[in-house]
Amino acid sequence: MKTTIQKIDAKSGQRIIAMSDIHGHTDHMVQLLRKVNYSKDDILVIVGDLIDKGPDSLRIIRYIMDLSASNQVYVSMGNVDEHRLQILCDTTEGNAERFCDFIHWLQKHWGCGLILDMLAGLGISAEHLTLENAESCKKRLLEHYAPEIAFLRQLPTILDMGSYLFVHGGIPTDNLESLLETDRHNWLKNDRFMEKGYRFTRCVVAGHWPVSLYSHEVEQLNPVFDYNNRIISMDGGCGLQAAGQLNVLIFPDKDTDMREITYEHYDGFPVLTALERQEKTPHSLYIQYFDSEVEKLEERDGMILCRHLSSKKELWVPSCFFYQEDNGSWHVDNYNDAALEVNPGDRISAVYCNASGCYGKRNGILGWYYGRFAETQMSPPMRLMPGRPKEEKERMTRERAVYDLLDRLGISYSHIDHQEARTLKACEQIDEILDAVICKNLFLRNQQATRFYLLMMPGDKKFKTKELSKQIGSARLSFAESEYMERFLHISPGSVSVMGLMNDKEDQVQLLIDRDIQDGEFFGCHPCVNTSSIRLRLKDLLERILPAIHHDAIWVELKGE
Repeated sequence: MKTTIQKIDAKSGQRIIAMSDIHGHTDHMVQLLRKVNYSKDDILVIVGDLIDKGPDSLRIIRYIMDLSASNQVYVSMGNVDEHRLQILCDTTEGNAERFCDFIHWLQKHWGCGLILDMLAGLGISAEHLTLENAESCKKRLLEHYAPEIAFLRQLPTILDMGSYLFVHGGIPTDNLESLLETDRHNWLKNDRFMEKGYRFTRCVVAGHWPVSLYSHEVEQLNPVFDYNNRIISMDGGCGLQAAGQLNVLIFPDKDTDMREITYEHYDGFPVLTALERQEKTPHSLYIQYFDSEVEKLEERDGMILCRHLSSKKELWVPSCFFYQEDNGSWHVDNYNDAALEVNPGDRISAVYCNASGCYGKRNGILGWYYGRFAETQMSPPMRLMPGRPKEEKERMTRERAVYDLLDRLGISYSHIDHQEARTLKACEQIDEILDAVICKNLFLRNQQATRFYLLMMPGDKKFKTKELSKQIGSARLSFAESEYMERFLHISPGSVSVMGLMNDKEDQVQLLIDRDIQDGEFFGCHPCVNTSSIRLRLKDLLERILPAIHHDAIWVELKGE
């Protein structure tokens, strides 16, 4: 494919926010936009590699498509985006075999990715994909996910903002006209771009190559600025490295000086506050991606003593940093054993902790901290706020629609913004602030996929399909595929909520409520996205919301024993 260019229409004084290499980390993107107070006046630039290597590839595309429909958003192609499109759209001889081989490789090595998400949405697992059914599966994917595929296919290679050029891998010249007839892949995957000696008049902003690979003395993940050659590299290794982070560049203006650009990051790790001073000590060894093969020698308390094959040096490494190649060789993800320079009050993103200390990041630099520390509350702290959010620019249309409905009905409610709750502790923190009955929402179907149910039950109660089947007269209940969840409720996995029924215009989904929900005046649910929660009165749901969206509830009694 030929190189394409899109101009960014930025006004003087308009703030530009740029990120790259999101790799299916929707929560990282949402939290980072909140952190930098993304607003209706900003331009958002995303410099490729939206997908794969993270848990939410299909969801991140839909989220960015949704933002693009109402906000000033510019997105360029990445090499991973390009490759997945080629796999999906390949019609040449042998494409079915290549498709099967790739899907099985993806499942084995990553366990996640755009095409795996798409297959799962249609109820197809990687294990059931064969050479015989590959062509029919591809056809179904191309038909069912036509909008998402079309969005990816139209992405440009380069984004031109006058003084700044954005491209995923890197370009050899800022004379863009000379690149128009070139193969775009050269600029989507331009490894070691900053080390090739290029010098530009206009600043080139790239992703693709994790910034940690440019540093050989200290492992750091913040954006790298080359002021002399006018290059910025910003891939923080999100999804690729165990300690990776999603970076964002903040341009006060389209013509701002490079030295006025600031940056922020989000990594999702617990934050600790240091209580003691620690002097910096250099690492004995810094293992990087291209020289990472090791020999395991001894394992003890979550740490493994290994010998780095090329240097012959030995060091202890957390077991979570090891991975094995197909040939059986063992490797260590980017890691060093330096001690960080730390002062009391410094905050550290804790990647790994044991009885000896904490391996983490201080100001984007990785190393060990061995002193005492205190756990830090989420920043900004979670607060239960009345009504709808004041700033809605980073929110999906489906979330805003929930607030619109509640406001239109004159219903009193509160909301809270938070990270995706992936741990029991995180759920408990949210529950404590909501101070309401926390519901488990399950999306179910019968065996024939002709009847669908949304079950609300207390979050601490066990669910047994047989117990429910008898009460509603529907045999062989199972969890419904995400395809139906998106089709009927406009909800992604992890965001299931009774509020999704407002999108069920054809009345395909029956609401079931366990009677134990009646124990509290208030209940909590998601506003169709899992980075926020709302608190509602059960009475308002039953008497005002359900009639307004033309649904009713069937009460069930589940013992959960």
